[in-house]
Amino acid sequence: MKKIIVVICFLIAMGCFKKQDKVIFKKLPSYFNDKIAIGLSQDSLAFYLEKLKGVSKEGISDSLKAEFSYISSRFNNRLKKHDLAIEDLKDATSFTKNRIKNDREVSYFRALSLTYYSYKEDYLNAEGVNEKLFTLLNEYDYKNKASVYRFRQKVKAKLKEYDKALKANDSAAAMFLKVKDSSNYVLTKIGRSSIYSSLGSPKRAIRELTEVVKHESYLRTEVKYELYATLGYYYFNSNLYNKAILAYSNALTFSKKLPIHLSGTRNANNYVSISKSYIKLKKIDLAKKYVDSIFYLGLNNIDHINQRDALKTNLEILYKKNKDIGEVTSQLDSIYAYQEKNYANRVNSELETQKELYKNKIVLEKEKKKIEIQNLKYERNQYVLIALLLFGIMIGVLVLYFFRQRKFKIEQQNFLLHQRLLRSQMNPHFTFNSLSLIKNSIEEDSPKSIKYIQKFSRLLRTIFENSTKDYVPIEDELQSLQDYIELQQFRFPERFNFLIDNTIESEDEVFIPPMLLQPFVENAIIHGFGKTEITGNLIIKLIFNEKYICCIIDDDGIGIDENNVDKRSSVKLIDDFLKKMTGEGITVVNKKELGKGSRGTKVELKIPYNIL
Repeated sequence: MKKIIVVICFLIAMGCFKKQDKVIFKKLPSYFNDKIAIGLSQDSLAFYLEKLKGVSKEGISDSLKAEFSYISSRFNNRLKKHDLAIEDLKDATSFTKNRIKNDREVSYFRALSLTYYSYKEDYLNAEGVNEKLFTLLNEYDYKNKASVYRFRQKVKAKLKEYDKALKANDSAAAMFLKVKDSSNYVLTKIGRSSIYSSLGSPKRAIRELTEVVKHESYLRTEVKYELYATLGYYYFNSNLYNKAILAYSNALTFSKKLPIHLSGTRNANNYVSISKSYIKLKKIDLAKKYVDSIFYLGLNNIDHINQRDALKTNLEILYKKNKDIGEVTSQLDSIYAYQEKNYANRVNSELETQKELYKNKIVLEKEKKKIEIQNLKYERNQYVLIALLLFGIMIGVLVLYFFRQRKFKIEQQNFLLHQRLLRSQMNPHFTFNSLSLIKNSIEEDSPKSIKYIQKFSRLLRTIFENSTKDYVPIEDELQSLQDYIELQQFRFPERFNFLIDNTIESEDEVFIPPMLLQPFVENAIIHGFGKTEITGNLIIKLIFNEKYICCIIDDDGIGIDENNVDKRSSVKLIDDFLKKMTGEGITVVNKKELGKGSRGTKVELKIPYNIL
């Protein structure tokens, strides 16, 4: 009897759970569409996608089924599950049989072709979807046909079938003229000019844009800006600097008329371009006037790319004007201050991201509470079963909370590790020593110092660009390391020789985490060769392994002891990072212990890598 009662209770509970599903998941597509629009974390996206899959599709129209599939594809694309997104979009487009009924159906086909094009780089399938859309369009739907032709142009250009790309461009332009869409017509012409540029015909590219200029009065301000900015770019690359200045000046006129949130960066970009053109014409005073306009606007009001270009251009102007050492070093100080500020902004940005993730977590918890309340209301008359359900829910919530807290702590530790690794990427002492050395060397040996400034600028630029990346091409990292070592040779002349032996041979591009080797190379140079009069040798060798890249840093300096062991936190962080990624930390060997007259230090690292 007891067994029968238990079985009955179990069946009742299962039935209730099934009923709850219908209550919990009864949401319209717009509900989930709104959720993805607010910028959710990966966990939240996965949560709502699971709820979306639980929605019953019984008894709803084909248009709603298509909408559910389309929104599901948006979640999957955000979660980088592009194959699943493609399957969702195929389902959404399957409900369109003979003719396109509305623009919403068009958007499903466009999303599918763009997913193939952008995420999978499968241009043939992207083209196939685009062509199918064309066959389903109404004969007089010129607007959507124009978009189909323009997408065909993009695909053909990617496939380097430039003749077909130009033909598709002509068709798109004709369609946009039929619907009197002047803005898209101009953008199509700009696309045509880029095809000619790819074909190595800058004159034809310029000719295309100059024809559009005749009709500029019909264009929106933002399109006018794009037109003249593109024209200026082609003139500059064709060494037509006076015409480039005129085009960029027109672009500047229109960018100033844009709303404030759009004009700042565009104005700065035009000022930099005009200044570079005047430098090419050797009109340094005019170049200085335009670059000063950027500083008048304020570096904080423009993006970091234009900030960097403005600082570099200003430094070039000071050099060409033969300014005294004070102004040059002052500009170098500005570059260093920009580096520090840019880094601080990145840290603050990532902290804001963490705060936003925490807010999303609170929203997610509120959604869970709402679901629990709905469950309790539905089961309010079944007291015994409610007690059992509440007990199960409490256990589930506690387990979920425990795992989420644990995951949050791991993510927080990874975040702190990432930040501290970034801080260790550039030794402040090396920066200050380099700036001081530049100042002294300019006074003593100007030609030699110019080479030093170039290497130092390239090294700073590499650090700026790589500081936000988890992995960089191994060739770029080795070039950066070589620049760093050559700068140290300039600082310690005739103190040591070096060799970078890269034995990695791969048809694919190999990526490694940036700035892992620099602290150990620095230690070898400063401590290994710093106190010896004999010219030392530094060898850096890289060996490819299926699981990792083995890097050996070998020097014949004075070796390690308690006084010159590198105790910086960056070394410990790198050691912890490598243990986590490859299971093996840093190996340091004092070669004196090997006997046979050996001297120096040998450091071995197992570095993780990615293949592209």
